[in-house]
Amino acid sequence: MEDELAVITKQLGREPENFAGVRAYCPFDYPAVVLTAPYSKENGVFPTLYWLSCPYLVKSVARLEDEGLIRELTELLKRDTNLQKELMKAHQKYALLRFSYLDESEKELLSDKSPAILRVLREAGVGGIMDKQGIKCLHTHLADYLVNKQNPIGSLVWQKTAWPSECSICMTGSD
Repeated sequence: MEDELAVITKQLGREPENFAGVRAYCPFDYPAVVLTAPYSKENGVFPTLYWLSCPYLVKSVARLEDEGLIRELTELLKRDTNLQKELMKAHQKYALLRFSYLDESEKELLSDKSPAILRVLREAGVGGIMDKQGIKCLHTHLADYLVNKQNPIGSLVWQKTAWPSECSICMTGSD
């Protein structure tokens, strides 16, 4: 297979920022979810821990967002206390995991330089959202779900999309 970083660059149309590895692959053995380091000296702060890189899924989720799924799921979230609890667990796990990727020197630097940024990295939920009563981006929820299988919003998005039976986007660059 081609070099993963070259494939991801092709998928995103740019080099990934704060690239720290691949956390999920599609059935065709191409990267689907990228792990991004929460901080680097070169690129600064990046609160989105998991980045959906699969072009097929990115396009499918964008279509769902355009069709109003964020609004629909936000309304469901307001009514469903079990969904609220499960999403809060996903946000907390995401924040703890993201914070664990910072080493002590980075924590100290950010604490001195910008305590507010350190607070975001320690407390923000999926995709860096601080207002955990809402939904910011379905792509980030799906990416988290594909890695951890515990994000209830990502699970609902996954139910509305899935891997195609055939795909050559990453191989040929066409869609």
